[in-house]
Amino acid sequence: MADFSRVRKRIIYSIVALGVVDVAAVVYLALPLRAGSAQPEQVNAQAEEEYRRFSHTNVPLRGIDQKLAQAQKDDASFIERRVPSRYSDVVAELGKLASANQISIASVNYASTPGELPGMLNLEMHAGLAGQYVNLVKFLNAVERDKMFFIIDSIGLTGQSGKGGQPAGYVHLDVKVDTFLRAQS
Repeated sequence: MADFSRVRKRIIYSIVALGVVDVAAVVYLALPLRAGSAQPEQVNAQAEEEYRRFSHTNVPLRGIDQKLAQAQKDDASFIERRVPSRYSDVVAELGKLASANQISIASVNYASTPGELPGMLNLEMHAGLAGQYVNLVKFLNAVERDKMFFIIDSIGLTGQSGKGGQPAGYVHLDVKVDTFLRAQS
């Protein structure tokens, strides 16, 4: 009988040991503690991050052919409507703005250089302006808002005088204005 009790104890120890191994195996399979289960999650997370990064950089390129065609139409329209083709158009526009704002243009020097765009000339004008301060400000605002494309590059005060018959507030300015001339079609 002693042998049966010894054999029974070995069988019970074996069953308990196998039960512990089974519980450990179930825990191992159920919980993501092993490297194999964590790896697909990392791969998935990396793939999602890469997708977000590439889709974010790719969004501005969607429909680029239509955007380029529209930009070319807008460019041609801008040049046609806002860039003059003759010097006389520029002179007439500046004269109209000066008379509307009660200032006088004492002198204007023009210098033109070939533009960076084909069929365009850069036109630089240095003008001596005289008038009441408020009128000069209104003139400069009108130049900036005019339908013709002007860029006020610099403004310099050349003199102010309340003597010699000129009323107080009379100002002399030297203004540099840039614009462009398009080739006549």
